[in-house]
Amino acid sequence: MLAPAQVSVVYGLTPNPSSVLSDRFFGSALLAWGVILWLARDFSEAAAIRGVLIGSVVGEVVGGAVNVWGTVRGLFNGLAWTTTILYVLLLIGAIYCLAAGELKRHDARE
Repeated sequence: MLAPAQVSVVYGLTPNPSSVLSDRFFGSALLAWGVILWLARDFSEAAAIRGVLIGSVVGEVVGGAVNVWGTVRGLFNGLAWTTTILYVLLLIGAIYCLAAGELKRHDARE
């Protein structure tokens, strides 16, 4: 959000006023999601945690797909593959947490 033009150059993009604005909107969404995830760590309501994790899975899948598409099409340079790895790691983490929550719910019913 603070340096979109500089970050664009790192990924091989040529920044322009429209892309800088879009990048700032994207950054604000990422910031909001980060705050949601940070605050959700203290949730005690299982349904709320599950909702946040499902939202994370959807976001990571879609964001990762867009990143791969942009990289394969040559819109980003090869550095974008590191972002794909980050999406995959975050997806694995969200799925792991969802599965762990389901196991806890299953154990509590027994």
